[in-house]
Amino acid sequence: MKLSTRIITAVLLIAGSSGVVYAFGKHNDWGMSPEEKIEFVTDRVTSKLDLDTQQQENFGKLAQTVAQLMLDAKATQEQQVNEIGALLQDPNFNQARALELVQQKTQMINENAPLVITSLAVFLDSLNAEQKQQLQDFLQHHRRHHRHHRHQDGDQS
Repeated sequence: MKLSTRIITAVLLIAGSSGVVYAFGKHNDWGMSPEEKIEFVTDRVTSKLDLDTQQQENFGKLAQTVAQLMLDAKATQEQQVNEIGALLQDPNFNQARALELVQQKTQMINENAPLVITSLAVFLDSLNAEQKQQLQDFLQHHRRHHRHHRHQDGDQS
């Protein structure tokens, strides 16, 4: 793949991921504050997996970490979307700026990945075998359900 094709693909991925964060924040929150979202998700996971107090605390920390990252991403999302739109409208595509935008997003992911992975590991390591199996079953079901809906919508990828 040529460098320019990779850059365009990366820019479109950035725009898409920014759109997902925006859609989640705008349409999927039922008017909830970030704290209410965390509480809602924590309550749901707690009841589904029958978490004990320590597991609830571990999941709460994971949920707070992810919620904060989403808020941080949302804070810069509108500016990035506007800038990508401007890049696409320019007669000459500014590859250097597009690459810089991709690198900024990648840097944010790289900086925060260890924190998310550590929080996830603490939570997962606190689950017993039955809870881990329930989680795997849920993920398998969700993946099959998601694939089914993508195919119904005409997306055959």
